Amino acid sequence: MLANRVERILPEDLDKGLKARWTQVQRADTAQRSPFFSLGFLQAVARHRPDLEIGILWQGQRICGFFPFHRRPGGRGVPLAGPIADYQGIVGSAGGLSAQDLLSGCGLTHYDYDHGLRGSPLMAWSAFRHTGSPLIELSAGHDAWYDARRTATSAIKTTERKMRKLTRDIGPLRFTAHDTAPDAWDSLIAWKRAALGGKGVRLILDTPWVRDVTRDIHDTDGPAFAGRMSTLRAGDRLVAVHFGMRSDAAWHWWFPAYDPAVSACSPGLGLLMMCAQQAARDGMAELDLGRGTERYKREFASATRPLCEGSLERVLAPQGAARRLRKLLHGVARDMLPERHLDLKRRAFNRLLGAGRM
Repeated sequence: MLANRVERILPEDLDKGLKARWTQVQRADTAQRSPFFSLGFLQAVARHRPDLEIGILWQGQRICGFFPFHRRPGGRGVPLAGPIADYQGIVGSAGGLSAQDLLSGCGLTHYDYDHGLRGSPLMAWSAFRHTGSPLIELSAGHDAWYDARRTATSAIKTTERKMRKLTRDIGPLRFTAHDTAPDAWDSLIAWKRAALGGKGVRLILDTPWVRDVTRDIHDTDGPAFAGRMSTLRAGDRLVAVHFGMRSDAAWHWWFPAYDPAVSACSPGLGLLMMCAQQAARDGMAELDLGRGTERYKREFASATRPLCEGSLERVLAPQGAARRLRKLLHGVARDMLPERHLDLKRRAFNRLLGAGRM
């Protein structure tokens, strides 16, 4: 009987059979319907990141999962497209492999993640923090979500009232699900830079490899994976834009921006509502809002997918010992510190350990 094992390959080694198996294992788990788990996302990243490798996870004679990662110096593994990936980890399952098996098979000493699926036993067991990704559940259709949230919160009524005001003040609203006009991308970048500039934060879309990957996704339009540049115009004026992507079952809310001159009318929320309606029209099961505690996510979301943050580490490696200590200290601090201070400690450890750095 063949033992469970890991086979390492490069993205260009994915043949027709392996691609078909990737799609099979992804579609077998509804928690992995996100485009971040799609083969199309991996291929877009692979075109611009030469350090990308894939661990094929075998359970006997059957492939049970795929583990994409970036190989960095010092035996460090980074999740696929780490800083911009709202879902990370194994596509499919680890089968009977332990964290030690996985790391050893991939030639890694440690692997940090902050958007792992809590439904993955390997990720959940190795986590020190639990979070979640709020989402708009559309399996029962748009009207079911709309009616439930309109009853539960005033956010939808308020947004609709503001959309009427936007129409009166500027002009009729026009939504485009995928807008290829050049001003859409240019406005997204300009509004994002302006919003972050005052905070001294650098726009991740200005990072060369991120810029190349997202533009590649923008130009992709297939049945199983596509980029989506959605816009809302009032009259001839662009007032909100969102760049995201979709699989065949889920649309992911990724990079939204809006014209600050009309922020009082909440055009970004109006665009979000229109995207939810379009997602249902396209047969999507969900519009995933991504991890975060922003008020609009709490008000518009109707479900949450459990996530976790943690690390896989080899016990005897120095980097592994540091991460084991981090988990121990986090567990102690969780019982003693308020959430704000706990988050500051978590960020400090991330900087110290280089977790999240590409």
